[in-house]
Amino acid sequence: MTPTRLLARWFLGALALVVALALGAPRAGAQDLMVYDFELTGTPAQNADQVRGLGFKGLVTRCNNPADLPKLAAYVNHAATLQDFQVLAYVNYDFNNPNSAQVWPQALPLLASAGAPLWVIVKNAPTPVHVRQLLLRMAQRSQAAGVRTVLYPHWDTDIENAAEAAAVLAQVGHPNLSNSLHTCHEIRSGNGSSISNVVAAHAASTRLVTIAGADADAYAGPPTGNPVPWSDAIRPLDQGTYDLIPFLNSLDIAGYNGPVILHTFGITNSPGHLSRSLEAYAKLRLNLH
Repeated sequence: MTPTRLLARWFLGALALVVALALGAPRAGAQDLMVYDFELTGTPAQNADQVRGLGFKGLVTRCNNPADLPKLAAYVNHAATLQDFQVLAYVNYDFNNPNSAQVWPQALPLLASAGAPLWVIVKNAPTPVHVRQLLLRMAQRSQAAGVRTVLYPHWDTDIENAAEAAAVLAQVGHPNLSNSLHTCHEIRSGNGSSISNVVAAHAASTRLVTIAGADADAYAGPPTGNPVPWSDAIRPLDQGTYDLIPFLNSLDIAGYNGPVILHTFGITNSPGHLSRSLEAYAKLRLNLH
């Protein structure tokens, strides 16, 4: 290549960079937002179309009981007709619920067709050994189905936060197991003020992330034995005094490029909160550094 052509190629590349910066090109690792279907009352197709119309890039539903399987199937089938829209599902594996043992294997073909992981909360296990045995079975069977198993750390369950999940991952030692990060459950576990350290420690093994507005003084500590309302740790993104910038900054620094999901559990008295959260999320991302 002649010096003239090299100079021209360099100039065009530099010009493209300047234009991209001027237009506000997306940051490396910048993520579109997905959302749970909590409190959505339509059919799966209606719910998916509703949130997609607002600007969300995917939707999360539950698959805890056999009755949830047709709903998951309807979501997956409708999402297949849409462009750039993903469906995920979480599974509550409750050792006290006999349905738990049959639901997740039946969900695997649906998850595989959606390109979604088996995202599992574990509760009421008789012993830690039972947890590890369950996760090993899930990892092996889901791997055979072409599905990754992802732990869902959830406060007041057998695995409450990302650090506990990471310890279990190391104990089980199966390559098909991954972690997930949740602002609300880290806050409840007392890690709200050290969220950057949590992300730095666990982002490499993390496949899913959830985010919500929260109060800076949201309850943080052990389960109380009585129900603790989630309204201080799961709020629309335009509400609450908890600073989410360190969490998002740390994800970007770590190179996280998986889904980010808006947590909406229990939000029933805030009309228009989905649109407001989308706007707030865009503003948060503009303020990252």
